[in-house]
Amino acid sequence: MSELLVLGITIIAYYFIIFARNVKKSIITFFFGILLFILKPVEGLEFENIGRIVSFETLGILLGMMIIVEILKESGFFTFAAVNAIKLSRYKFWIVLTMLMVLVTFFSAFLDNLITIMLMAPIIFLVADTIEMNPTPLILLTITIDNIGGMSTLIGSPLNIVLGSIGDLHFTKFLNVMLPITILSFISVIIMFKINNKVDSKVFNERLKKLSDMDPEKAIENKSLMYKGLTVFLIVLTGFMFHSLIKIDLALIAMAGALVLMLLTQKDFESMSKDLDWDTMFFYGGLFTIAFSLEEIGVTQAIANVFNPLMATPFLLMVVIMWLSAFVIPFLSAVPGTLILAPVIKLLVLHGAPYELWYAYAIGANLGTNLTPLGAVQNIVGVSLLEKNYNQTITFGEYMKKSFFSVLIPLILGTIYLFFI
Repeated sequence: MSELLVLGITIIAYYFIIFARNVKKSIITFFFGILLFILKPVEGLEFENIGRIVSFETLGILLGMMIIVEILKESGFFTFAAVNAIKLSRYKFWIVLTMLMVLVTFFSAFLDNLITIMLMAPIIFLVADTIEMNPTPLILLTITIDNIGGMSTLIGSPLNIVLGSIGDLHFTKFLNVMLPITILSFISVIIMFKINNKVDSKVFNERLKKLSDMDPEKAIENKSLMYKGLTVFLIVLTGFMFHSLIKIDLALIAMAGALVLMLLTQKDFESMSKDLDWDTMFFYGGLFTIAFSLEEIGVTQAIANVFNPLMATPFLLMVVIMWLSAFVIPFLSAVPGTLILAPVIKLLVLHGAPYELWYAYAIGANLGTNLTPLGAVQNIVGVSLLEKNYNQTITFGEYMKKSFFSVLIPLILGTIYLFFI
C-alpha cells in the first residue's frame, strides 16, 4: 500500500511538473513533499531526519551563488562584459556572435543557467534588432550554448549541483573531465549554426556599426560594488577548486562568500530576499522528499537492476547511460529527472560500475536538456522571452526539430570522448 501511495504521489507531482501551465510548480511540488511527511508512507520521513532527506549542500550552493550573482548583477558587471565583447569584435557579425556565445559559456559555467539567459537575452535581442535578423535562431543558439556551458562545472547547471551532492564529486576533477567535451560541443554547435544560417555578413557588419556609440563604462551601475563582487566571486571559485584539500563543503564556501559580500556591501537579508529565487529552493525541497521516498520503496534499486547485465561491459554501460539520459531528461526536466537517476548511478558505482559513469550521465543529461523546451527551466524562459518581446511562438515539435542536430552531433562526440576519460 505504501509503495502505491508513493508512486501515485510521484506520478501526480511529475504530471504537474511536466504538463501544468497554470499551476506554480514550486508550490505543488513542495506541497506533495509535505504530504509525504504527513502521510509517512515510508520510514524515515521525520523532521529529525531532514538532513538525510533534503540535500542542504545543494540548497546552500544555490542560495550562496544566488546572493553573489544578484549583487554582481546590480553592479552592472554582466552588461559591461557583453558590451565589451561586442566592442572587441570590431562589429563583425560572426565574431560578435562567437564572442557573445563564449561569454554565455563562461557565465553559464559559474552562474545559474536561468540567470545567464535572463542576462544575455536583452543583448541578443539588441543584436538581432540592429542587424534586422529574426531573433529565433539567435535565442535558440543562446539556450543551447547556455546548457552546453553549464555542463562544464559542478555549479554550472542545477542538475550538476544535484549530481555533485549525491555523488560527492570533486569540483576540479569534474571540470578537468567535462571542459574538453564542453569545448568540442561548443565548436560543433557554432559550426552547425553557421551552416544552417546563410547570412549576408557584409550587410550585417555594416548594421552592427550602429552599436559603436555604446560605452561599456555606462553599463556599470556601481564600480565599487562590482570590484567587491568580483573579488569575492573569484575567492569563492578558488575555494571550490581546492575544497577537497581544505576539507570545506562547497555549500559552506558559497554561503561564507555570500555573507562576506553582504557585509562588504551593507546588504541585509530582507533586501536580498526580494531578488532571490525562492521558488527554486522550495521546488528542490519537494523533489528531494519525493526522491527519498522512491528510494525507500525500492524504485532506485529496481532501475539499477535493469542495468546489471551491462556491468560486465563498462564502456557499453557508460554509452547506454549517456544516451538514455539524453533522451529521458528532456521530457522529465533536468533536476526532477536527475533526482530519480542520480541515485541509480550511485548504486551502480557502489556495485562495481566505473566511476566515470557519473561523467557519462552528466554529458548525456546536460546535452539532452537542449532537445525540448521542457528540458530545463531556462529553455522555457528563453522561449517565453521570445514570445513576449516578438510575439513569436515555438511549438514543442518545432523546438525539437530545430534542436535535434544540436543534441545529436555533440552526443556523438561525447560517445567518442568516453574512450578517453
